[in-house]
Amino acid sequence: MSRLRTAVRSAVTLPARVGRVSEFLFRRSDAAFDVYPDDPAEGTVAGPDVGRVLFLGERGELSLGVRTHELSLPAFFARRRAARHGRGTSWSIVSTPSSSVRELPAVVQGHRELLRACELVVVMVGISDALRVMSPLAWEGHLRDTLAALLDALPPGARVLVGAIPPLDNAGSLSRPARIAAGVHGRELNRRTSAVAADHARVDVVGFPEELTRSVWRPEAEEHRYRDTYAVWGAHLADHV
Repeated sequence: MSRLRTAVRSAVTLPARVGRVSEFLFRRSDAAFDVYPDDPAEGTVAGPDVGRVLFLGERGELSLGVRTHELSLPAFFARRRAARHGRGTSWSIVSTPSSSVRELPAVVQGHRELLRACELVVVMVGISDALRVMSPLAWEGHLRDTLAALLDALPPGARVLVGAIPPLDNAGSLSRPARIAAGVHGRELNRRTSAVAADHARVDVVGFPEELTRSVWRPEAEEHRYRDTYAVWGAHLADHV
């Protein structure tokens, strides 16, 4: 609680009480279209020389708000990648139980056999940790452990993409003071992410698409809003492979 109050006070001049904990935790269950697909979290885009891609991280960043994984971020990524490179793409999702980076090293260790067949891992995590005000030092430590575990498990030449935390200043389900505080914290975690990735030749950080930052994002019960977001975000990631 004290960390939350400090974050809000440092970002705004209004009293800390306006950045209520319930708002700062994003209230996904009642403010967002709290729907997830129930079909298999994997798919294949046909084509020659099929490459396997694993998406690792926060379920809410990958498939929240759509009823089938064919409309999830990984599916749009795979279609874009196959179209750009003329190769098939097999993709799958492994999510963390509590949507936190702190669990990723253990998740990686539990999927080493799967990782041995991958040529790319896309790490998508951080929204929940930013909203929970995970300390930058803790974030950096868990991310370093995650990348070390991944690079140890992956075959030589395989790469890792880390998706940056979106600008939470635009999360319309939060009050303005809470949005500002969340945005400040998210940017600091992104700065730490870039510093960690710079130590690894096979790791790249990909920023959030600029075109998705131009207006305040207000989650509504409309699947097409999530689908359209994943289409842009997935293509943006694929263009950086």
